[in-house]
Amino acid sequence: MNRLEEEDEPQNNNLAEDDNAQLEDVEDTGEQHEDPLLLAIDDLEGRVVAALDEVKLHPGVHDPSSGAVTIHEEMAQLLRPVLEVAAHTGPSVARTYFRGSTEGLDDAVEDVYERLVSDLVLPVLLEMAQSDQVAAKRGAALEFFRSFWKEAHKAGSWLDATAPPISSVAGPYGSGSGSNSASHHHHPHGPALPRLLQVRRKDKRLAREGEILRYWLQAAIACLTPGVFTAQNADDATASRGVLAASAALRPSLKHIVQRIKAADDRGANRLYSPVMKLIESVLQRLLLSASDSRSSDTLMASCIKFIEIVVLCCSRKPQDPTTRRRGASTTPQEDFSLEDLPEGHPLITRESLESIADYAFTVLRGFTILGGQVKIDDNVLSGMMMSGGSPSEQVINILKPAALAYLDFESNFPQISATSDGNNENDNMDTLNLETNLDRSSLEFDFRLGPKPYSVAINALSALATHRPGCFQEAAICLSRRAAHPPNQDEGPHLTFVAIKAISSQLKSSCLTLLRNALSVSTNSFSVLQKALKYFDMEAQAEKALSMAKQAHSLKTAGRAARNRANVYYEWDTTTSTADESDRRLTKRQRETDDALAKMRAAKALRGLGHGIQLPTSMSDAVDLVLANLEHLPKKRPPGSTKARKVPVTLEMVIDSIMTNGASLLQEEGRWYERDGGSAWDIDINAENKFLPSRKLLEAMELMKSDNPDDPEEVQKKRKLFEEQASSAAADACGRIFDKSFHSRSESLADFGRSVAARLAYTLRGVAPSADNEACVSMAKSSISKVQDSDQQRKLGEFVDLYPLAAAGLSLDATLAIPDHAMHSDTTSVSVRFLTEALMQQDSSPEDPYFHGIYEYALDVCVASCVNASIVANEKPNDLEKKKIASQAVSSLQRDLPKLPRLSASSIMQLCSLCDIDGITRRALEASKKSSQDSVAEAAAIHAAKGSAEKRATAALLIIRDIAFQRDFEDRNVAVQCAVGIAAGRFPASPVIQDKALKLVMNVLFPRNEALGRAVVDAATEEIEFASEDAVNSYDEIAKANAESKNEAAKKNPLIPWSEVEKQAMDRMRKPAILFMALCVRRTDIIGVLFKISSIEKADVLSKTVRSSMQKLAKAAATKHGAASIAFDVASMTGTREISLLLSFLENLVSTPDQDLIDACFKIQDSKTGADGKKDPRYIVPVVSVMKRNDLIKLLPDFVMADDKIFLAALVRMGARVARHALLFRDEPDADAPSLQGMTLCEQIVYLHKLDFAAVDIPQKRYLSAIKLCLEDDATYNDRVLMFALDQISGVFLTGEEKLPLAFMRTCILVCTKHESLHTWVSQVLLPRLIDGKIYEDPRQWAGWMRCAHMLEKSGDSGVHAHEAIAKLPPEQLMQYQSKWAGK
Repeated sequence: MNRLEEEDEPQNNNLAEDDNAQLEDVEDTGEQHEDPLLLAIDDLEGRVVAALDEVKLHPGVHDPSSGAVTIHEEMAQLLRPVLEVAAHTGPSVARTYFRGSTEGLDDAVEDVYERLVSDLVLPVLLEMAQSDQVAAKRGAALEFFRSFWKEAHKAGSWLDATAPPISSVAGPYGSGSGSNSASHHHHPHGPALPRLLQVRRKDKRLAREGEILRYWLQAAIACLTPGVFTAQNADDATASRGVLAASAALRPSLKHIVQRIKAADDRGANRLYSPVMKLIESVLQRLLLSASDSRSSDTLMASCIKFIEIVVLCCSRKPQDPTTRRRGASTTPQEDFSLEDLPEGHPLITRESLESIADYAFTVLRGFTILGGQVKIDDNVLSGMMMSGGSPSEQVINILKPAALAYLDFESNFPQISATSDGNNENDNMDTLNLETNLDRSSLEFDFRLGPKPYSVAINALSALATHRPGCFQEAAICLSRRAAHPPNQDEGPHLTFVAIKAISSQLKSSCLTLLRNALSVSTNSFSVLQKALKYFDMEAQAEKALSMAKQAHSLKTAGRAARNRANVYYEWDTTTSTADESDRRLTKRQRETDDALAKMRAAKALRGLGHGIQLPTSMSDAVDLVLANLEHLPKKRPPGSTKARKVPVTLEMVIDSIMTNGASLLQEEGRWYERDGGSAWDIDINAENKFLPSRKLLEAMELMKSDNPDDPEEVQKKRKLFEEQASSAAADACGRIFDKSFHSRSESLADFGRSVAARLAYTLRGVAPSADNEACVSMAKSSISKVQDSDQQRKLGEFVDLYPLAAAGLSLDATLAIPDHAMHSDTTSVSVRFLTEALMQQDSSPEDPYFHGIYEYALDVCVASCVNASIVANEKPNDLEKKKIASQAVSSLQRDLPKLPRLSASSIMQLCSLCDIDGITRRALEASKKSSQDSVAEAAAIHAAKGSAEKRATAALLIIRDIAFQRDFEDRNVAVQCAVGIAAGRFPASPVIQDKALKLVMNVLFPRNEALGRAVVDAATEEIEFASEDAVNSYDEIAKANAESKNEAAKKNPLIPWSEVEKQAMDRMRKPAILFMALCVRRTDIIGVLFKISSIEKADVLSKTVRSSMQKLAKAAATKHGAASIAFDVASMTGTREISLLLSFLENLVSTPDQDLIDACFKIQDSKTGADGKKDPRYIVPVVSVMKRNDLIKLLPDFVMADDKIFLAALVRMGARVARHALLFRDEPDADAPSLQGMTLCEQIVYLHKLDFAAVDIPQKRYLSAIKLCLEDDATYNDRVLMFALDQISGVFLTGEEKLPLAFMRTCILVCTKHESLHTWVSQVLLPRLIDGKIYEDPRQWAGWMRCAHMLEKSGDSGVHAHEAIAKLPPEQLMQYQSKWAGK
């Protein structure tokens, strides 16, 4: 987090980025104004960097939980936010935050493009495509360039072409909504730009286009380099994607080169021409030069052949369209490129050089089709041409030419085929055609052969070239005919299966038939050879029909009008002038009809004026005529929707009155008499002191209305009721007018006075409904109250709104309507503050009045709840910009106004936490980023923008809480701290980003501020950990049941991993409060005991597990700050018997580096924890055994043996933790006088356990043997290799005569033979003979064990395992003993 920001103005920030939660020095230097464009660019850079980091850290293995089907879709999802920002959000930010003028807009666009695209996205993606070790990431980078090129051409993006270049809305400078935007109804493409600005923007667009293409080409070239990956499959897959990228980038690159040449920018054309030629060269090298080194995949070869087809299409001439030949123009479709599009005049990029490339490439394709692969190229020819150098195009020709010449060498020996001169003697000529090739392909030497897929692509390539480039038709037809006449067979080699041969033959037939049906077969006189080829397949009838269609199509091209009409072929003749006249005539007629219909509609609407709300003309005579004309249009019956009876009957006087007042008197039925005749309620005396006094008539009416006598006549009661309704309506309208004028008044003091008057009226007029203009504000207040969690508080607030609806409208005004900007930044007091201040005055001045009891707290709650509700509505509708603006201004007003209030309420502060609940919009943004549809990019960008706005509002809420904690009294401060801690601990819902900000607010700002705030933070964190403990106790039974049913055996081996999904969810809930409290423990070590005590409550196992899983962070930070030995002893002094497990976990995580002080501290802890019986608990030593010297561990080994089995095994595991790589070794001390070896390997543990003098240390023999057996039973740790090396070490020392065999040695050998059959051979052939050499028979107990072990191996029945050699080495006496005891058993 770089800063906490508001929506409208930058905020001073003192929340640190430091993960260790260190205090930052903050100075109040006043308001700092930062460039909003730079802030926005920084924010976008952060989003892009975060997404790119996620891609970089991805292992490249498909994760099924991501929702993607393949790894490529998963990588595309990860790069989708980068694409949104680079293509759409970036230009949108530049348009939003540019500074002032058109020059500022251009500068803003350039700044955003350089920082986001040119300096960040393109270089990083190129680096990924060039050097990443994961093939999927390289493919994703290539796909990103293609997607970015496509998105950059959409409306509002960098290369937008939806508006004319002369328009002010072209490219990233417009609204981004395309040329048909409603905002440009009169000028669909915006006003024309000055000539100089047009040229500058065109140059910028061309530069951006060239830069993107260069990066794209370089990325494709990098993936085409042979040997990128050592694995052949990965290398071929990466190269295939490189070829696909090359195919997509070739045409746009050539078009860009054409634009550069037309603009006389030869240098710019050369900058892109060289990479294009290098790209073609790389593909050809991959196909023609690398395929012989290793067997390339069929997919890669097929992609390369398809690329060659595209090269031929782009570098060859296209025929002129007959419809444009008459006008002398030649056009190429937008998506195509041909040699005619290349202008002449460039010294290096010429049509001749490109045409040479096309000729050689076409020859190579013909060779692939005829020969079925690439014949062996003479190395001398190839090396000579490759070393010749030259221009970029010559380098490409040097690769193509040897392959083409190798085929032409064979083609020169083929029989010549002469084309027919006309279509009359084709049958006679067809019989003389010779399609033989006389090739024995099985005897040819090939560099590579084509598989089924690349062979099919080569055939399709020839067909496509013949169709789209008539100059290639005849040679392609002859080539396909020759191959169709002699299709592949199994004699050519095993590379084609029987099914593949059938498929290729069928494709050759269909290609010949398609070409024969084309009219070019007649115009190029190639139909005879195609007919001859189809005759080999007995398809004469189909060939005749196809030829007749081709002849008909050819004849119609030059036939007369009658023939074309008979064929129902429509040609669009050059009738531009007549067509334009007819179009204008149709347009004029349609416009005239539209104007007539509009006039009739307006006339009918005027005649129905009374029925749709009368708008009388200012002229009296016209008004009378209109009223009389409309009397007949009035309905005879009342409309069904109107159920109220008229208060004033329709009379002539009423009609005349409506005419006189221009319709205003008709509002009298709604009680708005004051709008028509309000002046009559006042008496004016210019000479009196009080010039304006209520009229006598009004005072009499008021006196009459005061009497509430039920015996009054019905007419008087109706008048009284009508007067009350009118008076209430007048008062409500007056408040509404004051609201409105307070925002538009030029005088700030007058506006402030008006708000004060409106606030006083709002609390004076109880139960008065607001005007229609303010009904939305009351609805917002009621909707906000319905979302309050506390039902009792919700009821009280509802009663307040019903009693003071005008006040509720004023309190929720900022959260309902868009306030003008000048009013938002005014220095006057806002409406909500005036209403809150008035409520406080009424409450304090009339404490005995039940109407004013607690209204200030209720008003404050309504105000805050409305702001929260506005934010919720904005999050639910991310595409509604008006809702987002209202929510932002509401939170901004709240942040500005709350410090002005004299006091706050606990409930209002707690409601601020709801602003942080933006998890819904965060999930929607994540889901939108995973969608792969290109149409949803703009939608995802809008959702991401809404998410960013929601995060800013939540951040503003944290700043409000911070200010309350700094500036308010003790009670408000405690509530604010509880809110901040609750958000950081996850008790109040919030997104992960906001939770992290809240954690930094608590640790970096609130806690170190002063001692009082520090105590408040600790108390609040203690409450949170107590809540977590209570949750753990309540969830105990459910977790125990789920764990019992869990089948996750791997998790059960690790005590810190959740066993079931239920336990995992519980640990996730408790991790936040645990981490928060641990962060405080680093600052205040005296509360570590509180954490351990609360976490060790009975049945709070899941909390204890959560704390232990995060103990490493606490131990590491505490040791760094306070010293490992000191903190270990301090924590031990705080813990009791119940907290021992957490203390041991803490001690285990303290051991990061060898520290003798820590070891001494653990021994002191052991001494301090001595039991009543005087015995020391070895558990306190277990955490440090991994860093103790081996000599000391040997001395402690008896204590561990006498301990519980779990403690004993845990101690052994810790001993070998740091020397796991040496598990099989028995290490010798470098210096026996100064032992330095630390820890104890597994091999050493077995050895020293056997050597243990159990009698000397008062260990029962049974416990001694049991301890060794425990190790042998743990075959996962003490496997056969460990045991073999341990026994080998003991027996080797015994053989030297230095030591006797341990008591349990032979017992261990027998148990090993029983449990590990893999060691039978070693024991029988190595160990037993060695023991004989060491005269084991001199020890009766060991000799008895030896004989039992030998007999066990002798009778084991394993093939290849026998103890005869060892038995044969026995001396005669011992041999006789063995045979007498074990013979026959």
